[in-house]
Amino acid sequence: MRVHEFTVHSNIDRFELIQISNLASRFISQIVLSYVDKDEHEHIIDVKSLLGMIFQPIIPGTRLRLSTKGKDELEALEAMLEQFNKYNYK
Repeated sequence: MRVHEFTVHSNIDRFELIQISNLASRFISQIVLSYVDKDEHEHIIDVKSLLGMIFQPIIPGTRLRLSTKGKDELEALEAMLEQFNKYNYK
């Protein structure tokens, strides 16, 4: 399993969510975003699920944990981080 944490500094729009989800679907590995909201509720999102991504309220300032697990986990993590960095989520 590979894990990387980063903070979202701006809203993630639908176009970006579609791009992120489409990229994730190219990999065999499981790709998950998780975070704890201000009410201490943990959210776990399957990044390959566009609906899952759209319906989770990820607001600026949220600390995300990106996890990949599987045969191509390192490549998946690197590609996902590159995509998030493209939108300035570091």
